[in-house]
Amino acid sequence: MPSILAATGSSEQEAEVTRGVRRVLYRALAVLWLIDAFLQMQPGMFTMDMVSTIMQPTLSGQPPWLAAADHWAIQLVTPAVGWWNWGFAGIQFAIAFLLWSPKVRWVRLGLWVSIGWGVLVWLFGEGLGGVLTGSATLLAGGPGSVLLYVWIAILLLLPDRRWHLSGRWSLVRDGAALVWGWATLQQLVPGYWNGIGLSSVFQSNASMQPHWLVPLIAPVVAIAAKQPVVVNFMLVATMALTTGFAFGPRPRRWALGLGGALLAFAWVFGQGFGMIFTGMGTDPNTAPLLAVLMYPAWAWAAQLRRPRQAAHPHKVIPHPRSSAQL
Repeated sequence: MPSILAATGSSEQEAEVTRGVRRVLYRALAVLWLIDAFLQMQPGMFTMDMVSTIMQPTLSGQPPWLAAADHWAIQLVTPAVGWWNWGFAGIQFAIAFLLWSPKVRWVRLGLWVSIGWGVLVWLFGEGLGGVLTGSATLLAGGPGSVLLYVWIAILLLLPDRRWHLSGRWSLVRDGAALVWGWATLQQLVPGYWNGIGLSSVFQSNASMQPHWLVPLIAPVVAIAAKQPVVVNFMLVATMALTTGFAFGPRPRRWALGLGGALLAFAWVFGQGFGMIFTGMGTDPNTAPLLAVLMYPAWAWAAQLRRPRQAAHPHKVIPHPRSSAQL
């Protein structure tokens, strides 16, 4: 299969982009796990508030087998919630430090622990991100932030031959577009086309935020309630455009930027900054994780743009080594 770099540059350029992307993903994953560990150390996490605010809400609308599994986890944690929370925080600190290690074997161990712990949290802490309830909109954090932790760790464990950003298909480059495609389908659910269904996403977020943040979210709640068809059409259209133009060997930076803008909107108005200002947020939520997952496509799109800029030197300041590199 011919590589795009046959027309736009050398394989050395692709290798350079790949190294940069790997470095960013490693550091981002380590920092995010470290943030999660500190959030897990909040005073409320050592009380029954963790059970009632974080674990019990995942039971709503779940199929019986998943509700039974999550109920079992609640019963297990409840008698000694403080001690369990020390363990949760310790695991997350350990993952962050392992990922930051200069030794490859410790980093790989950190990735495997990240996958294992992430799967457990996605199952028992996030109820599979609500994907089986029919209401797992990206606006509110679907399909679950910890699933994207797992996804990023899997990408970093892939062998080099799976990291061909120039190929017709690349899981590393196109993974974010797949999530956007899923989000588009979720946003098409009939319940989001009426005022009650769509506004409830933002209202639920506002109801859990500190009083100073509520006035920021309130206008969005009102607009979604009054014009649900218009608002949801704009959301679906933005998600669909991001999916279509961020996918494939030539991702468009404008589409990635459009998706980034929607993530910022969702993070503020639907996810409440991951509830980090409530004292009960366990992670920054899905928006920052999806932004990290979009980075490989962004980096590759930037690489593809360089040869076109070199072809029009009047638009850029020439670099002394540009002709040799191309």
